[in-house]
Amino acid sequence: MPQATEKAIVYKSVRVPVSAERAFSIFVEQMETWWPASHHIAPNPFQTIVVEPRVGGRWYERDAQGNDCSWGFVRAWDPPCFITLSWHLQQDWSFNPDLSHASDLDIRFTPESASSTLVELTHYNLERHGEDYVDLRDRLDGPGAWGFILEEFVKGTAKEQA
Repeated sequence: MPQATEKAIVYKSVRVPVSAERAFSIFVEQMETWWPASHHIAPNPFQTIVVEPRVGGRWYERDAQGNDCSWGFVRAWDPPCFITLSWHLQQDWSFNPDLSHASDLDIRFTPESASSTLVELTHYNLERHGEDYVDLRDRLDGPGAWGFILEEFVKGTAKEQA
């Protein structure tokens, strides 16, 4: 991760009760099973969330009618250790395809045992979103944002243990 000012970074971490391989798979291949249904940007709720499994792959939601709404792109792909995604959503949740106006999202999966994984999410380069990036950072660090989303991920992985 490149150096960035603290004002331009959101960091969250959780532990999940599955192997790193399984955590990565659930996070990337089954995102729609745990991602909060309220957190969509298209006019209609998503039916699936797709992360294409390669550098340059798209990250997007698809509704029941087959309409896609882009969120970003895969910038680094190293299963089951980490993935880096570009975040092209602006402060009004619109998509801006210009990479110079996109931040980055690193998700790291560190095995702690055969059935426990530390998941670390770092959202950085938020200054690329413009002069109000501190407000965006505060929103992404606040209630209902990355912390909440990762707690939903924990619940999604815990379902496998039930």
